[in-house]
Amino acid sequence: MNPEPPQTAELIGTARRGDRGAFGELVRLHEGWLRAFLRARLRDWASADDLAQESFITAYLRLKHLQDDSAFEPWLRGIAVNHLRNHIRKKRELHVGGTEDLQPLCDEVFWGGEDTSREGPRMDALRTCLGRITGPSRELLAQRYTVGKSVREIAAESGRGYSALSMQFHRLRENLANCIRQEQEGGEA
Repeated sequence: MNPEPPQTAELIGTARRGDRGAFGELVRLHEGWLRAFLRARLRDWASADDLAQESFITAYLRLKHLQDDSAFEPWLRGIAVNHLRNHIRKKRELHVGGTEDLQPLCDEVFWGGEDTSREGPRMDALRTCLGRITGPSRELLAQRYTVGKSVREIAAESGRGYSALSMQFHRLRENLANCIRQEQEGGEA
């Protein structure tokens, strides 16, 4: 770990007292290494620069929580790592499963196609359960499994958050699995 430049501790104290110019000087002193740190971990340099900016904003808002002024650099790096983790988590597509079983049935339910190669009690139950889904949930399933759009594409087109849509698809698949279980046990879902 490199020692902090002598002016860093003084600037931190001044910035804590509300001097934005002092914090701007902290940004100027530390933005080079922070951007390099993030760019080394992301292919998209624009995103890395955005994360650096978000890290500085978080640091400014939480500066009063910095306990050791001489540890500003590792503290700021920790903030950047947290922003980086969140960024990667949000960008990652989560495949929770269910596509293989749902695809042929969605084709049949939504487009009227017949796929007799996968007939059986479980598929009959899935067909029944899919038939009960209406409204926006049905449209989401059609976009995902029939049209073949990714969750990210649906999120971009609908203006909804990727994480919220991923969770909705996860819940729809869970509900379908529960419905199938109940159908196979002879009960009404």
